[in-house]
Amino acid sequence: MLESNTKIDSALIVKFGLFEADLARSTLSRQGVRIKIQEQPFRILAMLLRRNGEIVKRDELCQALWPAGTYVNFEGSLNAALKKLRAALQDDAENPRFIETVPRQGYRFLAPLHVIHGPASSPAGAQLPSLDKEGNSVEVLLRLHPEFSGERATTESYWDRQRAERTQRWFDAILLTVAILFGSWLLFFIVYPVPRPSVQRMTRITNGGRIDAWGGIVSDGTRIFFLQRDGGHWNLMQTSVEGGNAEKIAAPFENTRLFAISPDHSQFLIGEFTRHDDEMPLWLWPVQGGEPRRLGQATGHDPAWSPDGTDVVFVRGRSLYSIHRDGTQLRELVHVNGRPEAPAWSPDGGSIRLAIDAGEYGAESLWEMSADGSGLHTILANGTPSRQGAGNWTADGKYFLFSGCDRYDCNLWAVRDAWSWFRRSHHTPFPLTSGPDSLHVAIPTQTGSRIFAFSFRSRRELEQIEPRTLGFSTLSVDANAEEASVSPDGQMVVYSDRPDGSLWRSRTDGSQRIRLTNPPLAGLFPRWSPKGEQILFTGVRTGQARQIYILSADGGSLRPVLPKGWEGLKADWSPDGYRIVVTMRNQKIHPQYALYLLEPTTGVLKELPDSKDLTDSRWSPDGRYIVAQDDSKRRILLYDMHKGQWSTIGSGGFLQSLHWSPDGSSIYFQDQLDDEESVFRADVATKKIDRISGFAPILRGSAAQCLFSGVAPNGSLYMMIERGATEIYALDLDLP
Repeated sequence: MLESNTKIDSALIVKFGLFEADLARSTLSRQGVRIKIQEQPFRILAMLLRRNGEIVKRDELCQALWPAGTYVNFEGSLNAALKKLRAALQDDAENPRFIETVPRQGYRFLAPLHVIHGPASSPAGAQLPSLDKEGNSVEVLLRLHPEFSGERATTESYWDRQRAERTQRWFDAILLTVAILFGSWLLFFIVYPVPRPSVQRMTRITNGGRIDAWGGIVSDGTRIFFLQRDGGHWNLMQTSVEGGNAEKIAAPFENTRLFAISPDHSQFLIGEFTRHDDEMPLWLWPVQGGEPRRLGQATGHDPAWSPDGTDVVFVRGRSLYSIHRDGTQLRELVHVNGRPEAPAWSPDGGSIRLAIDAGEYGAESLWEMSADGSGLHTILANGTPSRQGAGNWTADGKYFLFSGCDRYDCNLWAVRDAWSWFRRSHHTPFPLTSGPDSLHVAIPTQTGSRIFAFSFRSRRELEQIEPRTLGFSTLSVDANAEEASVSPDGQMVVYSDRPDGSLWRSRTDGSQRIRLTNPPLAGLFPRWSPKGEQILFTGVRTGQARQIYILSADGGSLRPVLPKGWEGLKADWSPDGYRIVVTMRNQKIHPQYALYLLEPTTGVLKELPDSKDLTDSRWSPDGRYIVAQDDSKRRILLYDMHKGQWSTIGSGGFLQSLHWSPDGSSIYFQDQLDDEESVFRADVATKKIDRISGFAPILRGSAAQCLFSGVAPNGSLYMMIERGATEIYALDLDLP
């Protein structure tokens, strides 16, 4: 602190209170913030500071401010300049802190000063800082360091401000850089998302043959393996992943299904079957050939290897099981409400995805759980697509590929599992294909950029075939017809249309075509009344119990016939048209399906004895018999209404489509596992079974299936011929 009468050099920086005056640069600042002050007020301040404690007379101030020869109102101008100076210093003339007015003499500077010697303490060209933190003020420094002199405290405060300013500038620069980088990333993230996957090329691998898509596709990287129907059995086939002629493999069993190949490509997982719905004993079969070995007590279907090859998961009934590859540690992982299908391990082995078919009460959907069976949950809750089938991950785990179907049209879909921090990615399912063929069962290769899939294009024709010569005439129904029923007089036909499940009726020549039902109601198993005036059918709505309906053959309103709380599968008319026989159940009081006789007008029903799990019932034209088949579709049973008892009238591999002869003396049916998909006839009186007709010549042509649909009045057969072929395609993908 300087004493009074001490002279101050013009090169000094003088600090008083919260103010600082740089006499060399004629600047005034308060707590580091520059204060605007005009030249004359600052010159008065400079004179008062240089003669601090002394009285500076008004005449001296006037001479210093206005040189000789200047004509101005000195008194008024000096008072104005002093007023501006006091305003800048926030000083009061009545109670001065800095500038005291000495009456009739002049002015005196009162406050103590701290002087910083400019040349010794401040580098040339140094600028006053624009900000000074309170913690670095001279007063605080003096309190913290009593040993500091006033001059040293002022110098330290100055350099603290310089360092703080440099730090602030660096911080601002870093913050600006981070903001620019973040803004650039956010813009790129939003504007340039990861592109959706796409199919770059589609190549047909197989050419002809009755390929059975149920058998799936397995690849070892150089070959693909699949099943091909050959009459009443199936052959295991192989071909190159680049296409070419397919070759039959010498398999261990007559009907061998190949499910998967181990991660080290040393063993196949196989099963022995007779029908598609068989639960198969599972075997391990060396890739190089040799005798297969049972996989412990594992019996089921759809087994899948874990990524490290130590465990296998498989489906049995409504449960998913796991077993060690040596056949030990068999255990149930999870039990589900529905039919589980096609489990697949994630590439890291931490989770398993599978399709669950909810059956009558919902569609097929994809689910995921931990590898230990915990945390089962759906993965596509929005229900897009409406049916989500078998799938698998790509080798890098970025995408999950699966079959997605809407009604009868299936396509390949992808959903991205991997997240990207640098680009926004879509995690909603996205179709890779869109018709015209139905594509499903995507099998990724080890590289992940190529998949194999089945392609199927189908059209159906309803034909009236003479059994002996196989001569035929085609009835005009839509090529998408799923199931057809011809009226008793052979003049009209009702059928279910495959795209939306609606029922249509027309004459057999295609004329007078009208729609009977509309989506979302799908009509199944239509049956004509004995007089051809009404139609009985099963109505299906997703998520609801199945109902049996009656409607006029000319259209009109629907009439549900089942009592409240009951659900039905199939129904048929009595000969008089007043009653129906129906397979139905009530979840609360009769949870198991059985056959009932029902009067639609009164609601009176009666259960047929010993009829649990029987279905596809048909009432004989004379009203005495009801024929049905068991749920295994291996036996046909006949109920005598007079005797009140059942008897077996026929058996086979996979029986379906029961129909009475017009005179009621015999029952016609088809065995789908017969080499020629033949139609047979069982005589009611003698129980003798005759083969009426086989369809080998038709199946060797363009037909994929021959489905028996009824008996004409003249004894000819109504057959729904499905034409088309299943082929295997390789799809090269772009999976960004």
